[in-house]
Amino acid sequence: MAPDADLAARIVIRRPVAGDGEPVGRFLIGLSLASRYHRFFSGIRYISPALLTTLTTVAPGQVVLLALDGETVVGHLMATDHDGDGVDIGIVVAEDYQFRGIGRKLLQELTNALSDGGSTRVRCDVLGANYFVLDWLRRRLPDIRFVRHGETITVHGTLAAPGNPWR
Repeated sequence: MAPDADLAARIVIRRPVAGDGEPVGRFLIGLSLASRYHRFFSGIRYISPALLTTLTTVAPGQVVLLALDGETVVGHLMATDHDGDGVDIGIVVAEDYQFRGIGRKLLQELTNALSDGGSTRVRCDVLGANYFVLDWLRRRLPDIRFVRHGETITVHGTLAAPGNPWR
């Protein structure tokens, strides 16, 4: 088996549970400044307890998923209802795990969760210079639409239905 196949097999995607705040905080503060900037649109240097609570709370209208390699958080996805106009998605994967299918696994699980709720419409704000994520979304949202707002681009589209191949 190839190393990435081994990695994919051991990554677990799940919703947060009590006690996940500290591991999520370690994950976020361990990201490079560039990754934190791409995720939060700022070079956030401190992860407050209130932010950790928000990022680990599953609530009506909000889905949170973690990617774990053993006990280590290596990815985080959050989707929040956006006034009935789909869900607003934020996703980040640790640098050492990028380009290895972790984001795809997180989005596939989100797609399943949204489909169970009857919707796969999404919107997300992406920095215009984040070409990797924009291209990645372009390949995954068949009806993608972009709206530029200064340095950010709001992306609208529909996630591929479960069972469809993800590139």
